[in-house]
Order: sequence, then C-alpha cells, then structure tokens
Amino acid sequence: MGVATMDLSFTPEQGAWRREVRDFLDRELPSKYEFQTDYEERDEYWDFAVQFTKKVGARGWIGLTWPKEVGGQARPPIDSAIMVDEFDYRAAPLVNAIGHGLAGGTILKFGSPEQKRRFIPGILQTETIWVEGLTEPNAGSDLASLETRAVRDGDDWLINGQKTFTTWGHRGDVMYLAARTNPHAPKHKGITIFCLDMKQRGVTLQPLFNLGGGRQNHVFFDNVRVPGDMVIGEEDHGWYCIMNSFYGRGGGSMGGRVRRMFDKMVKFCQETQRNGRPLSKDPVVRMQLTELALTVECMKLLGWEGLSRAEHGGPEEFGGSMASVISKDSSPRFAQTCMEILGPLGQLQGGPWAPLAGEVDKFYRQSFGNHAGGTPQIKRVVAATRGLGLPR
Repeated sequence: MGVATMDLSFTPEQGAWRREVRDFLDRELPSKYEFQTDYEERDEYWDFAVQFTKKVGARGWIGLTWPKEVGGQARPPIDSAIMVDEFDYRAAPLVNAIGHGLAGGTILKFGSPEQKRRFIPGILQTETIWVEGLTEPNAGSDLASLETRAVRDGDDWLINGQKTFTTWGHRGDVMYLAARTNPHAPKHKGITIFCLDMKQRGVTLQPLFNLGGGRQNHVFFDNVRVPGDMVIGEEDHGWYCIMNSFYGRGGGSMGGRVRRMFDKMVKFCQETQRNGRPLSKDPVVRMQLTELALTVECMKLLGWEGLSRAEHGGPEEFGGSMASVISKDSSPRFAQTCMEILGPLGQLQGGPWAPLAGEVDKFYRQSFGNHAGGTPQIKRVVAATRGLGLPR
C-alpha cells in the first residue's frame, strides 16, 4: 500500500496572485500602520485602517469568493486563504471582519434579495461597519443559553437584554444580533438573527478594556425597536445561521502573525550578542527557537489541511476544532517562550533598552484573547464528540 502525501506546492497562477498581494501591501502599507484591529484604539490608526480597507475593497478583494452577481469575484477559497495569509503576516489593518465574515456570509446564504441589495454593497465598500452581538454574560461558549429577548410589536420587534465582549461596538454601525424569539422552544430553537442599528435610541455601551490594550464593550438594549424586515433568515431558525458561520469557513488561520513574530525573533537572536556571542549560538536559545518553529509549522499545516478539506468536500472530522485548539493553546506558550528569550527587558515598551520595541510584550498580552469563537476547552468537547464520537 502506498503512503499518502500532502502536496503543499502552489500553481504558477497562485504564486502570481501571492506576489500581487505582496506588491499591494508594499505599496499601500507604511510600516507604522501595521497593527491588530482587535487591540488598537488610536483614532489616527483607525482612520488609516478604514481607508486602507476601502482600497482593498476597490480592488474587489473583500468579496473575493462571493458570487459575481452580488459584486464578488467568484474566485476559489485558496485565493482568499493566500491573501489572508499575506495580510496576517504583515499585520495589515483590515477592518470590518464581522461584516465580510459573519454577517456577509449569513446574508448571502439566508438573507432576502432586498437585504442583499441593502447590506452587501456597504460591506464590500467598507461603508458599513458591523459588530457581533452573540456572547452574553451567561452565554458564551454555551451560546444557545442566550437570554436577550425579542418580542413582536406590530410589524416590528422590541429587543431587551445585554451582549458582552463586543469588539468594535463603539465604532460599529450595525450589529449582527442573536435574540430569543420563542422562550418556550428548546434552547437551540427559538433564536432569531437581526440587523440592529447601533446608533438608535435604547442602545447603551459601556467599555470593557482587555489585557491586550483594546476595547470591547458591554451593550445594553432597552426596548430597541427593529423593523420586521431586518430579520435574517427564518424566524426562530437563527441557530442554523450561527452554525453556518462557525462551521462553514473552510480552514482556519495559517498562522501568519505568529510566523511574522518568529522571523523577528530569529533575526533578533542572530544580531544580538550575549556573553560575547550571538544569542542564536546559545544551545538553550536554539532549542527554544526550534520549539517556536514547530508551533509555526503546526499552525500552517492545520490551516491548509482544513482549507483542503473544505475545497474537496471532505468531512470536518473534528468540527473545525483541531486547528482552533492548537492556535488558542499554542499562542500564549509561543509568546511566553519569546519573552523568556528576551528576558526582563522584553517587558519594556520603548527606549534604547527595549528589545524589539516592546512588540513581544504586546504580543504576549494579546495572545490570551482566546475566548473569541469559543474557548479551547469547549473546542476540545467538539473534537471529542464530533470527531471521535465520544459521549458527552
């Protein structure tokens, strides 16, 4: 019996596409504006990020895989993965991830023709910023336990409740909101998805600052009125919309940001002397760099493997959880190892004695944001039940 192999080579066309993306980033992305939108609050940087994203949209790259009839380019998922990989590596400030990810995908699959005409152009052109309204104080990984209520009032709905961990909530225009419309149904039933105007009366935000330096939000709804035509998909069938967005992504991150930090660490160790020789010659440091390299390779291979399954119609044996678990668990360990190599000076944010200008400390603090999309503990439950068939 032959041994199965994985071909990681790219076609000439895919190589040309990667060079086109790199050329665009070289031309449009000054080094000082490389940042993570989850953790950046400086208005100057956000203004640049919005204009940068509009340039991406003007090239048709926001809806790269979307149907042409809605303004997309109908290109294969691997082209999108190559672009995301390059953007991640360069820390390109692409905003509106909820718009062109969660909301856009749901509207394209479940939305009415009118909703597509109303919302899709604004997403493609970065005219409308979307935020996520899923997690609640008592409903995070167990999202089906959400308590925010939507009650009919004529042709409209009245929303009452609270969401939390709402990244970009203070910058957003529209919320992709999950609310309970049938309290008597089983908890996975009776949930409906709404498009909610963040600027209307009854919406109140309280800041929730995180360890990484970014702002999330508590969002409160007090009799917020939502028109009936702002329901996405069928009433009481919102869970199907949510699960489609979580499990229909076709592969995860290829670890571009982690690979970028690894390359910087290698360069730093090659150029920095300790006890009269480069850090890269220290056997302990070499072992640590090897551990970092293995993490990078695992993230990359799991990301491409997930994409390959999606492109070829293969089953998601672990419900898309394996790559997520590795990423969520490995990122803090990766960052901690980087800090161990730098030593105490790695905590400095600036000045002549701050190695890598404090980037590793920032990376370390941001690596603990592992609640997004479900904690690694819950992802393990999904892998065990969906992938291995173990009982709950």
